[in-house]
Amino acid sequence: NIINLIENRILYEFLKKNNIILYFTLHHLVKDYIDIYKQKYKNSKYIQYIIDNDISECLSTTSLIVSDFSSIIFDQIYRRKPFIIYVPDANDPEIQNIYTKNYFELIQSLKNGSIEFENTFFELNETVNKIVFYINNKFNLDKKLIHLYNSFQLKKKNQTNSFINYLKNMQ
Repeated sequence: NIINLIENRILYEFLKKNNIILYFTLHHLVKDYIDIYKQKYKNSKYIQYIIDNDISECLSTTSLIVSDFSSIIFDQIYRRKPFIIYVPDANDPEIQNIYTKNYFELIQSLKNGSIEFENTFFELNETVNKIVFYINNKFNLDKKLIHLYNSFQLKKKNQTNSFINYLKNMQ
């Protein structure tokens, strides 16, 4: 389902118009598809596949992250850069068999609204619209993300404890 986002025509045209490169990688658990997409986007100017080894470097230079509920989101929070959580497979009946029980429960809580976390989307069009929003706004944080980031009260001494306490208090 993530490929539907990467190959979305509206998003691609917007990337092209704004001369922006979308870098993407796939989770190591879907190894069967990695070579296919590395080859498919090998010569693309606006969509490029990155290998796992390059993720850290890419995270430090990127303007926006789109991910499922992954720890890289917290890297973005620490850097005070925007993120989008996109969970396109939340309606897939196989999700319960793929993910751990805790992850599945988190996704269901986000989906039914019992836990709210900014910029979490389950639909392709909403996700594309939010990406376009950030591009149009030069990747500046919107008011809701500024509020979220400020709620962490990140300082070098307490960053880990702030994340843990925030997550514990989400429910």
